[in-house]
Amino acid sequence: MMADRYFNPFQAIDINVPVEFHEAFTRYCQTGGNPIIDQSPFPRMIDLWFLAVCVASRLGLEPADTTKYNTRKIIDGSIFGSDPWRVHTLMLIAIGKMGDVQIVSEPRKMMALANGLAVAGLPKVIEMLKDGEAGPIWNLSDAIEQIVRSRNDA
Repeated sequence: MMADRYFNPFQAIDINVPVEFHEAFTRYCQTGGNPIIDQSPFPRMIDLWFLAVCVASRLGLEPADTTKYNTRKIIDGSIFGSDPWRVHTLMLIAIGKMGDVQIVSEPRKMMALANGLAVAGLPKVIEMLKDGEAGPIWNLSDAIEQIVRSRNDA
């Protein structure tokens, strides 16, 4: 739908990550200055952040309490304007996690949940990137495949 392309409830909300993870965003994202895809498999910082949200959700991790961290803004919510499917995915994750469809009327609560899931998932994603004998993109690919297969076999 055309209206979906312009719907972004996260427009004015910042995406923050703990300072301790900021180096991973610089290292594994091409926007951090490393355009070699084997070493930096994420074109943009939002891609790494979003994968961390999805991994945490898929693995059933509890959202981290982001108030316990010194955080740094990596991007603002306007980024979702170019990827409306991410808005829908974040809404579905929030509904599933909270068990209440009314959460979609509270964008700040949805983003707080997503940021908490990202913080919970980032250590796992960073481990996936490092764990293996190949380059980060291949290690990540193998790890994601294993998560998908193991969850589908259960």
